[in-house]
Amino acid sequence: MQKMFKASILSLLMGLGLSAQATVEVKFVEPEKFQDASESIIDRERTLEMLETHLRSLAEKNVPASQKLLIEVLDLNLAGQLEPRGAMMDRIRVLRSVTWPSIELRYVLSDGQATLREGKVSLSDMNYMWGINRYTSGEPLRYEKRMLDEWFAGEFAAGAASKP
Repeated sequence: MQKMFKASILSLLMGLGLSAQATVEVKFVEPEKFQDASESIIDRERTLEMLETHLRSLAEKNVPASQKLLIEVLDLNLAGQLEPRGAMMDRIRVLRSVTWPSIELRYVLSDGQATLREGKVSLSDMNYMWGINRYTSGEPLRYEKRMLDEWFAGEFAAGAASKP
């Protein structure tokens, strides 16, 4: 009876959305040379971790499970610029219309041994302060995430991932 119960629970859990996901690999190529991925090593690591998590999430939602997506981030320039402020000259990120976010990346989409698509893109959003952003003002990397969302929607949306 206990074996049947365990088998039933296992079967139920497998049916609750543990579906296969695309294989996604995100690499950061020489992140210490990025234009702006935060100032300290700890902040840079945190920024890159959040960026990787977002890229993986986008790929898992938009790329079929049978395919593999490799993304190499070649450069990153966050929205805004760190500037000293206050009596203690703490550095805070100040957003201006001339300090837009940009990301340069290279990607390869494959299915088995076949390369479906590959490219190198430079994403930037000069109008990042305007328009609708579904991410709240307290969301880290809200402008960079929106920029990546728009790129993924055009490049890997349903059906786009399978086109040659």
